[in-house]
Amino acid sequence: MLAEPYLTRVSAYALPRGDLGGSAVEQLIGTVVGRWYVTLFGLTFLWRASRHLGWRRTGIYFAVALGVGLVAENASVHLGVPYTRYTFNESLKGDEIFVGDVPLMVPLSYTFMAYFAFCAGRLIASGPYRLRAPRAWHELAIAWMLGVWAIWVLDPVSRLGDRFYLGELFRYEGPGFWFGLPLGSQLGFAATMAIMLLALQRLDRDATDEPVSNGLRDHPHLVALITYHAQVFHLAAVAFYLDADTLGGAAVLIWVPAAVITAVHWSQLGLRRQEKGKVGDTAGEAAGEPLDGPGDLVRGPAGQ
Repeated sequence: MLAEPYLTRVSAYALPRGDLGGSAVEQLIGTVVGRWYVTLFGLTFLWRASRHLGWRRTGIYFAVALGVGLVAENASVHLGVPYTRYTFNESLKGDEIFVGDVPLMVPLSYTFMAYFAFCAGRLIASGPYRLRAPRAWHELAIAWMLGVWAIWVLDPVSRLGDRFYLGELFRYEGPGFWFGLPLGSQLGFAATMAIMLLALQRLDRDATDEPVSNGLRDHPHLVALITYHAQVFHLAAVAFYLDADTLGGAAVLIWVPAAVITAVHWSQLGLRRQEKGKVGDTAGEAAGEPLDGPGDLVRGPAGQ
């Protein structure tokens, strides 16, 4: 175990499990079963992304995100770029699969973290009754905010990993301004998140804007929005459980303004949709034929 001032980072998707013997099968079990929370998020990602992008584009994005994660994590371990320098827990080797000096499930988590932020950003920007926002950058800006915000919650809670199921994964040099986390780590993840989001935007650039008749409950990105929140708030709840009330409260305080702005934005979109519907009904009535009385109109299909 490394001594202070090293601080645990991103153990939100890691769990030390003791000696499994080190065989390939045991390492695979340690990776898939021991990191059950990553596996669950990963399966949800494959389910939604395959329906959204198709298997071919999902595979391309998966390779890009995994590659970005492997390069960024290994470069930070050896060079301190882009997340500042840190070291993984050496005792995990033999318990799970490593690629270079990084546990495989750490870069694997990049795939679903960016995807859920991307789809949630698209839903928030477009509103519950459309598939796309008026401009692509509206979707990307919100997705980038969501992706970085998630790390601002996951990273500091991960410092407490030795007190709950996450366990200790790795440590890096501190201190930092955000609950001891270095600014370079957060800026570095903002950069890698931007790369993955741009890759998703490129792969899904031909997605059309279509109406969603029943609103949020039938929106194809609702599951991604829910899963994104599950990533963040289950760790915020852990922070409160561990009496880290300032940390848990910070997570909630970051969320509240965004939630209020989203509610107002969606309400405005709903009102505009209702107004357009009324205009359509009026136009349908005006197109009808007069009856016996001069003020009576035969209603067309839009007015029935």
